[in-house]
Amino acid sequence: MKPLALALLAVAALAYAEAAVAVYLDGAIDGTAVSLVQKALADAEARGAPLVVVLNTYGGYLAPMDKIVEMLINAETPVYAYVPPGAKAVSAGAFIAMAARKIYMAPTAQIGAAEPRPPDPKVVNYAAARMRSLAQAKWNDSRVDVAVSFVTQNRVLTGREAVELGIAEPPPQWTFLAEHRRDPLAQLINALSDPTIPIALMALGAVLIAYEVLTAGFQGAGVLGGVLIALALYLLGQLGAEWLWAALALGGAALIAAEMHTGHGAFALTGAELLAVALYMAAADQPYHQTQAAAYAVAGILATAAVALAYLGYKVRQALRRRPQDYTTQLIGAVGVAKTPNPPARQE
Repeated sequence: MKPLALALLAVAALAYAEAAVAVYLDGAIDGTAVSLVQKALADAEARGAPLVVVLNTYGGYLAPMDKIVEMLINAETPVYAYVPPGAKAVSAGAFIAMAARKIYMAPTAQIGAAEPRPPDPKVVNYAAARMRSLAQAKWNDSRVDVAVSFVTQNRVLTGREAVELGIAEPPPQWTFLAEHRRDPLAQLINALSDPTIPIALMALGAVLIAYEVLTAGFQGAGVLGGVLIALALYLLGQLGAEWLWAALALGGAALIAAEMHTGHGAFALTGAELLAVALYMAAADQPYHQTQAAAYAVAGILATAAVALAYLGYKVRQALRRRPQDYTTQLIGAVGVAKTPNPPARQE
């Protein structure tokens, strides 16, 4: 086929492609996933475009999953789930896919394996009822039983099998107006979502707070412990992103203020870093705000000013604590040596 004909076919395909906003959930379903979906959904609703949730996840935590499911169910714009070639929507990802109006899957994708771990009967019954209600919102036939078997039997379907059973459809052509992915900081936080890590963070935070309380004097350990506990609760989906920003900002401010009492520089540096992270996360999670270079410059100046003010306060405190020295006893009877010629006394 001639190049011109190929170009015309490509233009025609784009003309029939549906414009949408995409959000990529390609890691653990945790607090960062909630923030990401919330931002992408607000963007899609502002544009009047559907939202496509691109899934490639092994699952995650129950509380963040429920929050995402509720957001997708109550969305004012159509929401579709898409599982690309070779990707998977298992465990919590299967629930998120089922919450969408339609599920699109490539033949080599997988969906299912949604039995909770550990398989506590109470949690399994809740998960099965949750899956049944999501499936019944779309179908009223045997497909509901297939969806429930994802939980009760840990069943997994390939994309080809899901399309044959009517659970999913072959993916259409989309033109993405915007794509939302985890930024590097969110990826780093998401990497901490292994189930053992948030528990370890909470334990370490509690130990640091106890150490601060039981030892004499402020040493900053309690502030760091509070930040670690807030981070763990955020990963588990028990705290919203706003609470994490607040914990980071308050922790940073407390450490900068503590610099006035210590003066070794570590508190000021750590506090400035916590404030910078809080400002970045707050700006990055706003769907309509694009942070300009000037804003970063102002934030840097303010952080530097805070550190400088803390150092100045430390120096003033040192000066106020310094006692004047009495040299009287040292000067009485002492012998002085003149280093320059002493001129004769002038006669009046």
